[in-house]
Amino acid sequence: MRGRTAEAEFDVVVLGGGHNGLVAAAYLGKAGLRTALVEARETLGGPCGAYEFLPGRRLSFTNSPGSLDPAVVAELDLAGFGLRFVPADPTVVQRYDDGYFLGWRDQARVERQLDAFAPGEGARYRRLVDDLERLGRTLGVSLAEPSPSLAELARRLRTPEDERLFTSVFLRGLTELLDDYLVADETKALLTMLALNAHLVPPSAPGTAVGLMMRPFALASRARLSADDPGRVALRGSTGLPVGSMSAIVDALERCCRSHGVHIRTGSPVTDVVHAAGRVRGVAVAGGDVLSADRVVAAVSPVHLFRDLLDDEALGPEVRRAVASRRIRGSAFKVLLEVDGLPPYADLPEGVSQTQAATCQFRLGGSPAGIERSIHDALAGIPSQKPLMWGLIPTITSPHLTPGDTHLISVNAWHAPYDLREGDWESETDKFGRRCVDELSRLMPGLADRIVDHRFMGPVEIERELGLVESNITHGDMLPGDLFATRPHPEIAGYRTPLRGFYLSGSGTWPGGYVTGIPGRNASRAVLSDALNERKH
Repeated sequence: MRGRTAEAEFDVVVLGGGHNGLVAAAYLGKAGLRTALVEARETLGGPCGAYEFLPGRRLSFTNSPGSLDPAVVAELDLAGFGLRFVPADPTVVQRYDDGYFLGWRDQARVERQLDAFAPGEGARYRRLVDDLERLGRTLGVSLAEPSPSLAELARRLRTPEDERLFTSVFLRGLTELLDDYLVADETKALLTMLALNAHLVPPSAPGTAVGLMMRPFALASRARLSADDPGRVALRGSTGLPVGSMSAIVDALERCCRSHGVHIRTGSPVTDVVHAAGRVRGVAVAGGDVLSADRVVAAVSPVHLFRDLLDDEALGPEVRRAVASRRIRGSAFKVLLEVDGLPPYADLPEGVSQTQAATCQFRLGGSPAGIERSIHDALAGIPSQKPLMWGLIPTITSPHLTPGDTHLISVNAWHAPYDLREGDWESETDKFGRRCVDELSRLMPGLADRIVDHRFMGPVEIERELGLVESNITHGDMLPGDLFATRPHPEIAGYRTPLRGFYLSGSGTWPGGYVTGIPGRNASRAVLSDALNERKH
């Protein structure tokens, strides 16, 4: 093995201890395979794991409640390993320059709010959601299987209406789709933030509406749901908030892995994937040790994997170059504030308590045109003057995260470009962070006076600390050409690769980023299916 000494022998080694790596390892260990998980950082979970932003203040980077796949929770019995959710209602509060949107579980309340933006908007919104769900059923895309190609999806269309909607979602821009259905800028801004989230792609660009299809695909992948099932809520957050911040998901997965005998090794950067005669043989870690195995699951950024850990012989120089050279455009920025008390939200609608509003996720965003301008500025290397933000106050549901009466406000801001036109992030981080605080003060007047400590993390630091290439939280764009039978490359888009025993997982595989656990589950199923077939033969 290239002159190295094998340290241990396993059936499978999982490379990368983010949430998808942990999910894959848990399934493999549960199935009885001798499984090892190797993580470069000293802690598990990546952006979803606990990170010490301030002394003694540990919580996750990510703020995406409600996205963890129910099948993962049930099949791994994560509740039995301590994972609990608080189902907030409303699930989201979005602040505009003038007014709010609240994502109630009661869809009639949602539609009444939309009608207040523009008469009839509730019905128009419902028609859009219904059409997207119908398209999801027509296309028959399963999140639990490798994705079909765009050509195959086109062959599944049956009616002119199917073709019209497919063209609108997959080939035209999000702006055009929303203009076709909706009138109010507030509703369009709500769905623009939902569809694009972390992407540094303007809503006018072709294919940007596909982000709205992830929930319809998820619904179509599951058994039929009743009309009042929480899973039918069109907006994210329906599962609830994990008690202990999003890092509680990682804590439960770690306990699950250990209960099934998974050997977890942190602080061990992998230096290369070892292979010979067309078969993977394990992974080499810093210091020269090799963890040998006939199967390896790589749950790390494909760019990092193909650039730094694989040689040309593993999968061929063409594939390696194509994946390693992919442009990863990111713009994530982190704001963590500790405050001596929660400032009240400004001008809440009648009948909404401060506690209700503070318990769920909050968002701040401008008009669709403002979002378009902000993204174009970021693509030109100019930080947004009005950052889009998604945030949580995790100490509402998890008061143990801080002592005494202080609270933590955890915010992910966007359109802070990794590559700046002028200056660098060492000098710009504080400036952009304070701009975020100013914007947050539109939601929470008096916020700045209550801050007792803070941490701002620019995109360069996020890349260094969390391994997110160019601060892109989804390991690359999630447009149609980046998702369907192409993620991360057409020849290796189905978790398996031509190198026998070598599998891909993580956010850089189908169905992409966010804290779903689906890529980890799917990769583990591919491993177990192949292992069973090999035993039969």
